[in-house]
Amino acid sequence: MKRSLTTASVLMLAAAGMLVLSACAAPALAQTSTPPAATDQPHTIVVTGAGTAYGAPDIATAQIGVQTRDADAVKATSNNTTKMTAIIAALKAQGIQDKDIQTSNFSVSAQQDVDSSGRPNGSITFIVDNTVNITVRDLSKVGAVLSTSVEAGANNVYGVSYSVADHAALEAQARDQAMADAKARATQLAKDAGTTLDGPITISEAVNNGPVPFFAARDAAVPQASGAPVPVQSGQISVQIQVDVTYQMH
Repeated sequence: MKRSLTTASVLMLAAAGMLVLSACAAPALAQTSTPPAATDQPHTIVVTGAGTAYGAPDIATAQIGVQTRDADAVKATSNNTTKMTAIIAALKAQGIQDKDIQTSNFSVSAQQDVDSSGRPNGSITFIVDNTVNITVRDLSKVGAVLSTSVEAGANNVYGVSYSVADHAALEAQARDQAMADAKARATQLAKDAGTTLDGPITISEAVNNGPVPFFAARDAAVPQASGAPVPVQSGQISVQIQVDVTYQMH
């Protein structure tokens, strides 16, 4: 009887010990599941600034071509070659360098001829097109170059446009204006909000070149009776830059 009571006492003591250990471990488990405290996010202002710079163009470009037609493909091509050779010679005589004359298109296509009612008449006409892109670096010669090209045989003249050689300089001016505009806007917003503006956190930029002038005061495919240069106007070039800037406040 005495021995059985001793065994029961041991079992009770073991059970009590397990309860104590369980109670001590519970707080530790609960502590590990506590989420970390959230960090404070900086207060920011996001603004958009814009800047535009203008400059006088110093380069002109144009596409000059000749189209010939004949029932014989070889004759159409030969006629076209003769005329384009004369056009290139006329361009060089105006001071256009080899590096500024580049062939951009040469094609030979067949077109089915039709009668007055619009029905095919069984014959075919071959059409040959040859086009060169030219760069004129002396703007005073643009009109003469166009007229001379037409007189030499060109019957397709289009895409006359102007640009500047140092485009980066205009972009830099527009960028300075855009950043100054963004800072002025952000400074005013911060003042109105009762805070102080700090440095920028992020900056993104978008460049937009102004519309490129297209000038054809007269149909350049029709030479003037007087032989005078085609009148053209170069206008001005504009570069627009937009920046999105995020400033921090404190």
